Amino acid sequence: MAGPSVGKISIDVEVFLEDKPIKCDVYIHVKGYSRALVTHLDIEGFDVYADKKYIPAVVVGKLDEVLIVLSDPITVSSMEVRKIRIKGLKILSAGDRSGAYLRIKEGGVFLGMRRELIKKLEVIARKKKPELFRDRSKSLDKFLR
Repeated sequence: MAGPSVGKISIDVEVFLEDKPIKCDVYIHVKGYSRALVTHLDIEGFDVYADKKYIPAVVVGKLDEVLIVLSDPITVSSMEVRKIRIKGLKILSAGDRSGAYLRIKEGGVFLGMRRELIKKLEVIARKKKPELFRDRSKSLDKFLR
């Protein structure tokens, strides 16, 4: 689902494709909201094409940013892209690496990550929107009586 919706928390970061800045929206999409089966990053606001729907990737921690290195290129505005840099997102220590995958979607990409990075995304999301993490099962009680 592209654009703002319940459970998608906008984060203030800068995105670079092959070291070229791109104007886009970045969200932490929290599991359980707007059809999200797992917490992940949505990077939206551009058309993207690839030969594969899912692309394995490595996330590399840098100083105050992460670098996503794709195993296969994607195409954005006729530019072949293998590196996506997200400045302002600190979820890995400098030099640390983790596995991930990129999924092509309408209007952007979905970045799925390993559990340890998902937990760090959820910490950021919880600070920005704590109400999304309250026990929602209690809210259903009023409808079941």
